[in-house]
Amino acid sequence: MNSKDELFVLDSEEIKFLSPYEREEYIRNILIELLTAKNNGITIPEAVEITGFNRITIAKHLEHLTSIRKAYKRKRGGSTIYFKNGRLVHPTGYKDVFFEDKKYTFLRLQNDEGEFFYIQENKKDDYDMYKVTGGIIISIEHFQEFLNGLIKFTMESRGEKQNDD
Repeated sequence: MNSKDELFVLDSEEIKFLSPYEREEYIRNILIELLTAKNNGITIPEAVEITGFNRITIAKHLEHLTSIRKAYKRKRGGSTIYFKNGRLVHPTGYKDVFFEDKKYTFLRLQNDEGEFFYIQENKKDDYDMYKVTGGIIISIEHFQEFLNGLIKFTMESRGEKQNDD
């Protein structure tokens, strides 16, 4: 999606005939369409170029969409990039392990930034339902180093000596 035509954006004269409420909703819907089409996010200048809306209008509506959680933003370098809120990570595998009143869910996750292991701790509540009580995300790239550190810490805390082989 590179041009205003692909979005079917009304021109500024047509937009003027909309009521203030319809105009706000129309602009927000166009921006949601744009965010949906741009999986890798979009900056305000890119949105201005594609839609033809002015910079202040784009910024105002993207901030509104962020405030109501239909979008989120990230700073990268000197730019702010906006994304449609939705599934940011995709699970590619999981396993549940149970200990007494706790459940640990091991998930393998993937997104644009890489692959990760997510370990989620759940505990049974008063209604015998599992509720998330904590979690940790570790890059697959660093997982072996994490495990080695955990094993070393466990052994040291027990007063055991570790083989350095």
